[in-house]
Amino acid sequence: MNNKEAKIFAADLGADIPELDLHGFYPDEAIQKLEEFLFTCYQEKIKMARIIYGGGTGKLHDIVLRYLIKHPQVEDVVDRGATCLIML
Repeated sequence: MNNKEAKIFAADLGADIPELDLHGFYPDEAIQKLEEFLFTCYQEKIKMARIIYGGGTGKLHDIVLRYLIKHPQVEDVVDRGATCLIML
């Protein structure tokens, strides 16, 4: 098991990692909250976090994933359906 797989496994088991819950936000608001969260993670040298966006219509899911995949601070994104894990 490599380092990435070990981190994902630990997160799946419920490891205490920072989370951002975007339920109820409009896409523009969600991106703003996400950017603030990523900046905080950078300041605190956090290497893994969970983003929760829920199921719903999938619009927020798509927008958040596209944003994270293109973000220079994000090394990897693991989609879990209604949530994702990000490696920073």
